[in-house]
Amino acid sequence: MQDATDRQSDAMTCLVCGHVADPVESAHCGTVRGNTERFKGEVFRIWRCPGCRALHAMDPVDMADIYSDYPLNRDRTLDIFARGTYRNLLGRLTAHGVSSADSILDFGCGNAVFLRFLGEQGFNNITGYDPFVREYAARPEPPEGGYDCVIANDVIEHVDSPKAMMRECLELTRPGGLLYVGTADAQGVDDMADLTPHIMRLHQPFHRVILTQQSLIDVGLELGLELVQTRRRSYMDTFMPFSNYRFLDEFNRAHGHNLDAALAPDAAGIVARRPQLLFWALFGYFLPSAMEPSVLWRRPA
Repeated sequence: MQDATDRQSDAMTCLVCGHVADPVESAHCGTVRGNTERFKGEVFRIWRCPGCRALHAMDPVDMADIYSDYPLNRDRTLDIFARGTYRNLLGRLTAHGVSSADSILDFGCGNAVFLRFLGEQGFNNITGYDPFVREYAARPEPPEGGYDCVIANDVIEHVDSPKAMMRECLELTRPGGLLYVGTADAQGVDDMADLTPHIMRLHQPFHRVILTQQSLIDVGLELGLELVQTRRRSYMDTFMPFSNYRFLDEFNRAHGHNLDAALAPDAAGIVARRPQLLFWALFGYFLPSAMEPSVLWRRPA
């Protein structure tokens, strides 16, 4: 890995708007450490496109390697708090006609926690796909005509080419069907000299390209999709205690922004030792530390 002082020598092309920076200006670069046990001691370089303000990881990675022990694929569980956030996510879909009879693909399903939640809600025609999870690594064969709804939640920021991922999802969606994409937000990351406050949303080295809400909308429109609805709030922001983005951010901060530690079976014990976390558990919804835009599109019939 290159030293951060050499970062201005790199040339970068934005994978969202196509802006070319050669050389990259140091004012548009920053560094942040990883936020998992494996990568907490490593520093990663981030470039902000001056055109669309999307954030790009500058250092290449071996995807199969970094996801070989990804804590969210290993330790995430369907607990009462996950159910609260997924109920919020599902409500965004059912409000626009998605029903339990529809064929649904969870694209980038991880360890299939959301699929299990859908199953509990009576959805039976559901499929998961994730190339880095053995049980779901085989690319699914869609039903004739395509899926009624494709969900790619917290996925587009994990891939090397956001537009290629969107095209793949579009190909799997039937004409007239819905495509939901939710992601981390590049908006609000303004001081590239101090990226530490954003360590959770930057999530290095796993997040490769982080879009703004507008650039996410633009990618869909470029592909000819019809905009149905867009939201700024994270689906994790609910009024349910302990189920809001700010609490999760502060909870991870209390664990040294080490995702492995935050997902450990005894992680919740820190709330008793850090009573201020109770404030964020109850009121974090009203003081969000970041947004997570989502867009719902319809594939034209």
